[in-house]
Order: sequence, then C-alpha cells, then structure tokens
Amino acid sequence: MSGPRRGSCLALRMAGVPEMKRPHPRRYAAVALAVAAATAAFVPLSAEAGQQAGLVESVTDTLLAERGPVVAAQRGVAALAREAVVEPRRSVSEWSFGAATIPGDANDHAPDASLYVAHRVAGRWQVGVLGSETFVSLTRQAPTSVVSAEEKALFKQNRAAAGPGAAARSVETGLALPVNASSSVGWGGGPHANDGQGSLYSSLDFGGSGTQIRAAAAGKIYRACVDANSNQTALILIVHANGYTTGYYHLNQRSGFPADGTSVDLGYSLGTAGTNTVCGGSANGAHVHFTLRSGDRNNLAFESVIGKTIGGWTFHTNGSNYDGYATHGTSKVQDGGTLYNYGRYAGSGPYAGTVNSSNGANVRSGTNSASSTVMYTAPNGRALAISCKTTGSTVNNSNVWYRLTDTDYVAAALTSTAATIPNC
Repeated sequence: MSGPRRGSCLALRMAGVPEMKRPHPRRYAAVALAVAAATAAFVPLSAEAGQQAGLVESVTDTLLAERGPVVAAQRGVAALAREAVVEPRRSVSEWSFGAATIPGDANDHAPDASLYVAHRVAGRWQVGVLGSETFVSLTRQAPTSVVSAEEKALFKQNRAAAGPGAAARSVETGLALPVNASSSVGWGGGPHANDGQGSLYSSLDFGGSGTQIRAAAAGKIYRACVDANSNQTALILIVHANGYTTGYYHLNQRSGFPADGTSVDLGYSLGTAGTNTVCGGSANGAHVHFTLRSGDRNNLAFESVIGKTIGGWTFHTNGSNYDGYATHGTSKVQDGGTLYNYGRYAGSGPYAGTVNSSNGANVRSGTNSASSTVMYTAPNGRALAISCKTTGSTVNNSNVWYRLTDTDYVAAALTSTAATIPNC
C-alpha cells in the first residue's frame, strides 16, 4: 500500500491519524483518511480569517451528536473522537451553509460526509445536518444567498421521499450505475460497509484506471474536503429528489467542476476512477467507492444496497464485506466480474439498438420533442439499451419512440435495431 499524500487536503478542523494497513488486499475497496497532524495545517477552501465565532465547534458537536453514534457503531467503537472537517461555503450575517465530514481513522475507516446549515440566534448557533428535520426547517428559513430556492425544495423533497414506507425503500432505486450508459464496468469490491467492516453494506466499488465516473441520477452536487491548493476533492455527494443521496470517493476530478448546489443530470461527468485521496489515506487500485445513503434514516445514514436494484442489477451478499454477487434476470455476476449498465432500469428488455443519424440523437425525458428535456445527445453509432416502444412527436415521418432502460426516450427514426420491440 502506498503511503498517504501528506499535507495536501485543507480543512478547518481535523486531528491526524496514523497510516492504515489494508485488510482486504485482493480488493480495491473503500479506504479512509490518514493524515499526520505534524505535516498538515487544515483550513478549508472557503474559510477566511475571522470565521464566525463558535461555528466550527457547534457544527462539529451537532454532526457528532447526530451522525456519531451510527458511525461509531459501524466502526465498532463506543464513541468517536471530537473531530470534524467543517467547510463553510456560503455565509452571510448570522447564517452559514457548507460541508461537514467525520474523518476516517487508523482502522481503514472511510470519511462520512454530510451538509450542514447553521443560524446564530442570541449568540448561539443552531445547526441542522442533511437528513434531519432541523436541516429542512433551517434551510427553509435561510436567505436565498445562503440556500437557494431550488435547494430548499430539493432538501424537503429528499427527506420526505425517504420516509418509512416511501418509494426510496423499494427494491428499484431509480439509480444507474455510476458509469457511461450502455457500457460495461468492472466491480472489484462487492457489497460492503462504508468503513469496510460491520453489517450495513452500503457501498460498491466500480471501475479501474481511466473509467469515466458519472452521476447515478439527476440531483444537486456538493463537494467535501476540498483542497485549497488545487480546488479539487476526492469526495462528492449528489442529493436526489427520490430520497437518496449518492457518494463518490477517490475520483480524479475533471477540470471546470461546477459550484456546490449546481443541478446535474443523470450521467453527468464527475471525473475518472482513481486513487485520489486528497484528504489523505490510500487506495489499493483505481476505482470509485460508490455509496448509497438515505435522506432521512438516522440523518443521512448509509442505506444497504442488499436487495436494491441499481443500473438494472440487484445486489446480494455472500455474508461478508466485499463478497457478493449481482443478478439481472437469469444472469448472475460475482464481484470481480463486469456489469452492464442498464441505466435507471424499468421494464422489459434490454434490446440492442444503435444511433443511426449523422447528427446524433437527442435522448429526452419524454416523447414530446418540443417540450421534453434533452438529457444528452448520443452520437452516431452509439449503442442503446431499448426497453419498449411508444408514440410521440413525429420525427422524420415517424411517431414511434423507444424507451431506453434508463427510462429516457429516443426517436425510433434516429436509431436502428434488428430486434422486435414490444409496446410499453
């Protein structure tokens, strides 16, 4: 295992932990932060001298009170040290909004990232952590310069959709695999805990060196543990309206990354799989550590992937971390194999198709070419995974549209297929 990158991740508050040893050498699984206190001074990208008094301490205390017991239980300890990476991103007057992360420790435990909002009243900070009712209430009250109107609505919807018995508890998550649509990807780490131990298998490892990593669904994007020197991070969260939040760790981030709170579509490019540990630690081989989180349970607790369908595959465990398999119909793939990304799978198929248009084909959210959103433009020759056919706007004298397995649509006139496509 290579040693951690020392002194590169800048954050406001974090204690050093010794270098870790890797308990799963055959897998490139989740790894944690390992930064020597003597070699790193922690100041977040957006922090400035004269930071609002008491903010960091209040956010740290609230984060540990709400998330600490869950994380401690997964790590097998009675309680966590009073440590957090607090990164104010937008602050005006008595309000602050940003990222807050429980760092990893010496036992191969990965960081636990979240968002916070804080309001100072009579000299004391009231803090809410993503997933809590306090967070939703405070974001609703915050000025729009701190939390936008779109963010207010999304955070409320995210928590409501994650409630007991809500859609987010169903087998079908509405998420794609975090890679290119209609492509195959290696998965070297079967279902496992975010920390690599414990029984809540919330995480999966995908890809290898150079693999394009993409948003598993539409949502708003946020970064944690941003390196002030490079403005890059290895850790990204995307908050989705369907009650889930997805996490992406170890990325080699692409240039021109958008600001926190930017809306992104399914398939938005996040960077490439790598061993990036800008907050310290190490990774045993290039990959993305992909995590599933609930927008409500225990305040953004990790959600088990066992029995959940992501990208058309339902994930299972053989009883231990990193050891499992995925099923799609009659197909079964053990971890260490490759999975085809069927997207936000819903329905029959897939049936193979190909874009047959020199200008490419717009893949849309619906079948009305005048009003439905263009999700992306698939180039000529691009392989498509078709689920069924329906009708919509006329394109090149045909009103037939194909619904893809990620539930988006493409005009049949712009594609070719040898399959007999059933009606939706």
